[in-house]
Amino acid sequence: MEYVRSVKARPPLPSGPFLVVGLARSGVAAAKALKARGEAVFGVDSGEPEGLDTLRETGIEFETSVSGVTRLEGTRTVIKSPGVPASAEVIAEAGRRGLEIIGELELGWRMVGVPVVAITGTNGKTTTTELTAHLFRSAGRSVAAAGNVGHPLSEVAMEAGSGQVPDTVVCECSSFQLEDSTEFSPEVAVFLNLGPDHLDRHGNIDSYREAKLRIFRNQEPGDVAVLNADGPALDDAPSAAATVRFSTAGVPNSTLALEGDRILVDGEPLVTVTEMRILGRHNVANAMAGAAAALALGLDRDAVVAGLKSFPPVAHRYEPVA
Repeated sequence: MEYVRSVKARPPLPSGPFLVVGLARSGVAAAKALKARGEAVFGVDSGEPEGLDTLRETGIEFETSVSGVTRLEGTRTVIKSPGVPASAEVIAEAGRRGLEIIGELELGWRMVGVPVVAITGTNGKTTTTELTAHLFRSAGRSVAAAGNVGHPLSEVAMEAGSGQVPDTVVCECSSFQLEDSTEFSPEVAVFLNLGPDHLDRHGNIDSYREAKLRIFRNQEPGDVAVLNADGPALDDAPSAAATVRFSTAGVPNSTLALEGDRILVDGEPLVTVTEMRILGRHNVANAMAGAAAALALGLDRDAVVAGLKSFPPVAHRYEPVA
């Protein structure tokens, strides 16, 4: 089993003034986090999203039902919400003007100075994120589950600025978030699986895959990349990190493997499938990925076993109803 060697220093934030494009939850969180740091920030949205009273209460100015192009004057950095496509008029124009454009995920990661486990894949992201966070939590470690699970990473960063600093962040990363990352470099990066999805946004499966693979792009020696050995599309994932592979299908040389109903780590039994509360072979793979991430960040094997046994099914996902 490979282990993370150190926690990396984060690159500095880009320079303001900032324009936040897209004022759903991620955009609002980014704007508030920047404001809390004393930065000049303005928000725009082409629609009329709900929940903007919090921006008014924080003293952040914004406009809705606008393209936002007129607000580029005087802006140095654009923060793009994941739901905003690169083809949006304001994003395209910001690129033509040579402004820096980063996503909310990138912004939040630069603000958070603790180890980050980043999890992506077409299916299973939320379950694996919640499971991994549960492993840390049940071991007595403070942890924040963030990202695409509904708790933006920049919101975690703002909370940390108020003294609520977690030991670890487990972050669910969508392809929409990853395609906007520039220097994002999690200590542990997990790629669960790949299937055709979001092709209306990415155009084709290759572009979708490339967006997902950005989770590894900036990893360094001393980091850990966790890969599903059963997915041939992931065999050539580009990472300078140490690689840990998991397999439910008996792929040779997998660090985590399924033998009968036992999950093995480096050939040693960890837990049996029947001891876990989550159901389905796909959840065995999710449990392997979460266990690999927790072990890579130094969680004790016994604590991982206890967490795997106690993790409840995520709501609406193979959940017992009677």
